[in-house]
Amino acid sequence: MGRAARGLAGWSGKAAAIVAVGLLALMVGAAPAVAAGPDSISTYDTRITIDTSGVLHVTETIDYDFGSNARHGIFRDIPTSFPYDDSHNRIYPLADVSVSMDGAPEQFDRSTNGGTDELKIGDPDHTVTGTHRYVINYTARGALNHFDDHEELYWNAIGTEWTVPIASATASVTGPVDLTRAQCFAGPKGSQLACASATVNGATASFASPSIGNGSGLSVVVALPVGSVGPVAPILEQKRDLGTAFRVNPWTVVIGALFALAGIGGALLLAFLVGRDRRYLGQLPGLVPGYGQAAVEARKPLFGKPPVSVEFGPPDRVKPGQVGTLIDEKANVLDVTATILDFAVRRHLHITEIPREGKWGSQDWEISKLTDGDPAFLPYERKLFDSLFEGRTTVKLSELKFTFAKDLAEVQKQLYGDMVTQGWYRRSPATTRRIARLVAAGLVVVALVLTCGLSLFGAGLVGLGLVVAALAGLFVAGSFPARTGRGSAMLARIQGFRLYIATAEAEQIKFQEREQIFSEFLPYAIVFGLADRWAGIFAQLGSVGADGRSGLYWYTGQPGWSMLYFGASIGSFTTATAGTIATTPPSASGSSGFSGGFSGGGGGGGGGGSW
Repeated sequence: MGRAARGLAGWSGKAAAIVAVGLLALMVGAAPAVAAGPDSISTYDTRITIDTSGVLHVTETIDYDFGSNARHGIFRDIPTSFPYDDSHNRIYPLADVSVSMDGAPEQFDRSTNGGTDELKIGDPDHTVTGTHRYVINYTARGALNHFDDHEELYWNAIGTEWTVPIASATASVTGPVDLTRAQCFAGPKGSQLACASATVNGATASFASPSIGNGSGLSVVVALPVGSVGPVAPILEQKRDLGTAFRVNPWTVVIGALFALAGIGGALLLAFLVGRDRRYLGQLPGLVPGYGQAAVEARKPLFGKPPVSVEFGPPDRVKPGQVGTLIDEKANVLDVTATILDFAVRRHLHITEIPREGKWGSQDWEISKLTDGDPAFLPYERKLFDSLFEGRTTVKLSELKFTFAKDLAEVQKQLYGDMVTQGWYRRSPATTRRIARLVAAGLVVVALVLTCGLSLFGAGLVGLGLVVAALAGLFVAGSFPARTGRGSAMLARIQGFRLYIATAEAEQIKFQEREQIFSEFLPYAIVFGLADRWAGIFAQLGSVGADGRSGLYWYTGQPGWSMLYFGASIGSFTTATAGTIATTPPSASGSSGFSGGFSGGGGGGGGGGSW
């Protein structure tokens, strides 16, 4: 044969091989894929032996077919707790659990979940296919029921929670003496359909039912002579629910109420002793001991208030922020806002309304720096003034939004400190409240923990009494700050000044320096909550300022603005300022089975599947 002929023959052989391989691939590709079959159980046999003490010795033999599915093994869920009555569950403690597969010990994990013992059988590092025999052994206590004429086992030999079909289900029960009666139910939970067979032969009863589908089970009932096993009694445990944890009975109600009342009384007594203001003995309201006089302090009487004498101006030139903090023991944002207005009245800054942009535009104001402040500024005033104009001489109110909250907190802290500096409080009211609330909150936590512990014994109501007592302490914690004798004396004078602003009439101030007295007292009227009334009084005196201008020396309205609009303007400014300077930046963002029995109605049971 020539070289060309041999080459042609070789090529033909390769082509034939390629074609053959291609045809084989097409045939394989065209052949339908063999689907993995579902899991099933060919036989499920449960053998139960009752010993003389009433303990069940259970052996479950399960021939489990995984088909072609690769699985690690099976799982078995065995219920061990069932509702018994309103306050108890009946439990069936399991012990001596062992598992084998195909005659050899098999590993398993056991866990408890909501009254069910879960057995996860198999090796997580290996899989199996086809049919394998699993044998599960365990003991169960507390399964028997006592009746006047017999002792009874009512047991779900095969539970209704299996998720695979069972081709053949069998069970047997063997007692320590001859059984007197036996019955069996098969089918879905609640079924009263009798099993295919149920026979008694001496001490053993045998049961069978073919072809149990998904969600069906086998429940058996056997009777033994009274006294043949024992003692027969259910094992009960207290339910852990609200009804049992907070059981209502005379003892829990009385003791809980006593704790609550004692706590409320104790909290009020503590507030009465610690939180009451002091006063100087032997002094008229508003007066402090003179040089050489003994400064003896005592708690103020619980009832009765001394008369208030009118003050026609701020006593001892006390500042608006100090007044507001002393009155309610809190450095409110309104007290800081009044201080800003006081700066304007004292000619350190000027406030100008900015015309709205459009009909629905938001209102804004410009605050202009006129001086470097007063050398006699109190620390909180200096901090506030410098923070407003840090690196600038003018600032719009809207520009303080999201940027001033930290400065505001420092101003408030210094304002509390000023209360101590002035001798009006021995400790910052904020610090006193914070300590008292922390202690009270700690007591609430302790009371809640004790309540949880007591609820385990059904005495949760006693713990609630403790919680109420602790909450009473938290409720009164805000009243613990107490003014000193000096603080009470100043408060009496401030109350006299407030009385003047609350009762003064236009005629009384007609001949005084109209604009000056109105402006000077306005910040105080704001912290007193009397700004509208004070503006109304001034409106009756005319709308021309002391310098002949229409308006005020420290406030400029929009074009066309007059003093007729001042009440609304200052109210808007006060509200807007309080809201703006305090705004923080947004953050990033047991019945008998023989009477009314059914499948799934006994103890035991449960289900399982593969994993």
